[in-house]
Amino acid sequence: MVRGIAAKTAKIVKKDSGEEVLLLDTPTEYLCGPWFGFYAAGGFHLFKNCDREYPYTLMNLKAGNMVNRLTVEFHKTLPAGAKADDGAGVEVKAQFFADVYYTKTELNCIFFYSVKNTCQIPFTDLRLFHLFDFDIGGLAGYDGDEAYFDKEHQAIVQYDGSVHVGFCSTGAFPVAHYAAGHPYELKIDARHPSLDDVILAGPDDLFSGLEWNLGTLNPGEFRIIPVVIAAGESREEFYDNLRKGIGRARGILPELPRIISLPERQQRIADGVIKQMNEKASKGGVRKDEC
Repeated sequence: MVRGIAAKTAKIVKKDSGEEVLLLDTPTEYLCGPWFGFYAAGGFHLFKNCDREYPYTLMNLKAGNMVNRLTVEFHKTLPAGAKADDGAGVEVKAQFFADVYYTKTELNCIFFYSVKNTCQIPFTDLRLFHLFDFDIGGLAGYDGDEAYFDKEHQAIVQYDGSVHVGFCSTGAFPVAHYAAGHPYELKIDARHPSLDDVILAGPDDLFSGLEWNLGTLNPGEFRIIPVVIAAGESREEFYDNLRKGIGRARGILPELPRIISLPERQQRIADGVIKQMNEKASKGGVRKDEC
């Protein structure tokens, strides 16, 4: 069998028949990946991977067979009366880097998320959320999942029968809060700035979420955190894949400060180039070179 995990799906492909067995699917874009929040200029700010009010600006991307790299920029104009220091400007701005490492031999994948403060206003109580609306077995079994928080691995885990899927960071990044609940009841804002540490009893339609507190981010500083996602056809296989992913993440992490500081990560792709790339990708004509 050839097996691999991507950001939104995990499946097994049988070599002999070519049959694909879907282990999980994540149908809701806005609950597939990272959000980050912080306090700045007297208010709470939240940036999401999918947000119509404050959408990100794509700076650059590089897609490969085993590694994907993405750089985006978030910005928000401060409201009148915001408590910004003189000379600090009127915008909250941040760069967000995602470096994703895949494997063809195990059901795991590593996301390195980096947040950089690119304005003149300090960010305090920076927190990163990782959210997934897993539907184990696909949409046909969307309401049959259960979940738990694993204190030993600091992981959130969903399961349906024998199939397990979950995610965590490494031991150097303890979880501040966690949650598993109905996807459309998730609420993070100034009144509810953190996950609620509640696991909804299943079986049900569930999202899984973890939150890490990353402290203060002064102008020009950045923070990097690895997130390992793993799956397995059994509890034992899931934990084996999770531990292997954690080991790989620890080995790669020291290289990330250099990688996100490369000049190419600060370049901006022209709108026309992005449009051409999307058109080629939709036609299946893009050949992805390995990074």
